Amino acid sequence: MEKNTVSAIYDIVKKANSICASVSGLVLLFITFSIFVDVFFRYFLNRPSRWVTEVSGYLLLYLIFLATSYTLEKGVHIRVTFISDLFKFKMKRFLELVGSLFAVIFCFVLLWQTSLLTWEAYRDDWIAPTMLSVRYYYIYVVMAFGSFLLFLTTLFKTIMTFVETEPQVSEDE
Repeated sequence: MEKNTVSAIYDIVKKANSICASVSGLVLLFITFSIFVDVFFRYFLNRPSRWVTEVSGYLLLYLIFLATSYTLEKGVHIRVTFISDLFKFKMKRFLELVGSLFAVIFCFVLLWQTSLLTWEAYRDDWIAPTMLSVRYYYIYVVMAFGSFLLFLTTLFKTIMTFVETEPQVSEDE
C-alpha cells in the first residue's frame, strides 16, 4: 500500500473518530443531565426514577468505546515514558514500533472477542435480568464497533510510523 492510500484511508478513520468522540460527548452530557434530574427528583420531590442508574451504566460503555480511538489518535492517552526517555531517537522509535505492534495484536484480539460476544448475545437473544430487560446486543454492539475503530486507528498509526523515516524538524533548527 502506498503512503497516499494509507493516508487517505486513515483520514476517513480520523473523521469517524471525530464523529464518535462528538457522540461520546453528547452521551456524557445526557448522563450528567439525567443524573442531575434524578437527584433533584429524588431529594426534592421524593420521586426517584427507576431507569437512570441502569441506563447510565450502559451508556458509560458507549462513552468509553466511542472515545477511545479518538484519544489514541490525538495521543492524549496515558503513556509511560521513563524507560524510553533513556534512549536516543532510533531506539525510541524501535521501542515505539514494537509497542505499536503489540497494541495492534491486542486491539485485534479485543475486536475478535467483542464481536463474538455481540454475535452470541444477538443469536441467543440475551436479555439483562434487570428492571428494563435490555437486550445485551444493544450494549455490546458499541464494544465491537469501538474495538474496530481502535484497531484501525492503532494499525494506521503503526503503518504511518513505519513509513516515516526521519523525525519532523523545522528548517530553523
